[in-house]
Amino acid sequence: MNQTINDKVSIIRESFQSGAADLLEVSGSFRVDFGSGQTVYIYVETYDHAITARFESKEADSDKRQDEIDKLRAALVKEIRFADISEFHEAQSGSGRFVYTASVRMDESVFFHETIVIGTDAPDIKAVSLVEGEDERIADVLDSDTESTISLSPVEEAIEKLETVDAKMLRQSLDMMNLKRSGNVRMALTRIFRSALGAAELTLSIHNEAIKLISQNDHEDLRMIKIINAAEFLEPVIGLLYEEVFGKNSE
Repeated sequence: MNQTINDKVSIIRESFQSGAADLLEVSGSFRVDFGSGQTVYIYVETYDHAITARFESKEADSDKRQDEIDKLRAALVKEIRFADISEFHEAQSGSGRFVYTASVRMDESVFFHETIVIGTDAPDIKAVSLVEGEDERIADVLDSDTESTISLSPVEEAIEKLETVDAKMLRQSLDMMNLKRSGNVRMALTRIFRSALGAAELTLSIHNEAIKLISQNDHEDLRMIKIINAAEFLEPVIGLLYEEVFGKNSE
């Protein structure tokens, strides 16, 4: 399915709206205000349809100005993990104003799951690290004087699983389940992934996302991925979201 530049901007906008920064629509673009006091404009260049981030500073000291730019770029990378943010370059200056721009390039795997190829010959580094981590946990138990079984709650298990992956692995897994890029269930799982900082945060995020999934299509998508889930690390969180939407006794 071909996606337009407006589709890409809409997903970026949605990512900001679900985050901590404040967003304001501004005639064909939008402005994002971060808690640090920095402001960036996101818009589409008319001549080449590229998505651009624009930052303006009045700081005369070049070192301090660069520090502002570095902090801003770090904040942008944190807010929109599925896009590549280029370095900021000075676009113009004068009258005490310094304008910098950076390009925002969307990862095409966000849109075209057909382009994702999972190789069978190349070792999966993340998978290896999971196995090694499991071996270490087993060794710790064997070295202990007493045998014990550590039982994690569903929420704790979900957090432990999500901590082993990054945003790219999440996108690939959602692609393999044929979830639409702008679909509500996909966006819900993405936001839940970003909130997996602790049990309270994850529980609240799952509850907040569940109450948004009200359409028949949303319910069909959720039932589908519960059946065909291809990623072990998503199984606990999908189960929790499913229970929150349909109830704990639902089949």
